[in-house]
Amino acid sequence: MKLPASIRLTYRNVLVNMDAGTMVFMLGLPALYLLVLGTMFQSLISGVPVNNQSISYTHFLGPGIVAMQTLTAGNIGGSMLWSDRRWGMFEQLLVGPFKRTDYLLGIMFVAIIFTLGGSFVMFLLSELVSGGFILTPLSISLTICSLVLGTILFSALFLIISSLAKTMQAYNTITIVLFFVLDFASSAFYPINSSSESIVRYLSLGNPLTYVTDIIRTALISTPNFGTLEELGIVIVITAVLFAIARQLYKSIKMGI
Repeated sequence: MKLPASIRLTYRNVLVNMDAGTMVFMLGLPALYLLVLGTMFQSLISGVPVNNQSISYTHFLGPGIVAMQTLTAGNIGGSMLWSDRRWGMFEQLLVGPFKRTDYLLGIMFVAIIFTLGGSFVMFLLSELVSGGFILTPLSISLTICSLVLGTILFSALFLIISSLAKTMQAYNTITIVLFFVLDFASSAFYPINSSSESIVRYLSLGNPLTYVTDIIRTALISTPNFGTLEELGIVIVITAVLFAIARQLYKSIKMGI
């Protein structure tokens, strides 16, 4: 039985991205954040307030590292589209038995696979370092839903950049700046509240990674509430808007660069 074209492209995309560099980027850097930052700041910060409770910094940081996998894996799609266009693979695939929809689904599927796999590894590492996470059908469902939505959101964002960037240097520069801003202007590393600097607070409120992180952190550490549903709704809306824009730009991509 012949597998669907999108599944065959997903398999191809997984193999292409199973190199040492990608694995270090996906797993090594987040693990370094967790182990080094968690250990260093744990001795400086007595406790971090989360939903009327005080938790250790490593316990606070763990869900943030898990959520960051959505951003890291989301970059795979944009990078693959650019590379395939640069080396002519995009054209070769489309003149074969594949449609543009198959290619797009293959990119989204591989990003989700990498997110879920990387998040599971980061969760196990976080559990080993800090422990105490809440695992219920609701918390697991919210976490997986947030991870999948966040992956589609950031995949769409990087696809938009890949569709508009004219050179590889431009694409790399934009993505590096975005990674820096989205990572550190979010609640992944520290709580964002009324006492935070205004510019950081406003950047965080406009940062989708903040909402993905807050949902996962609440699900794994506290009790989801109406605010959690609001944040989930915000992620769904942003995902829908970015995906619609990415799909429209993707459809207009011409052969070659």
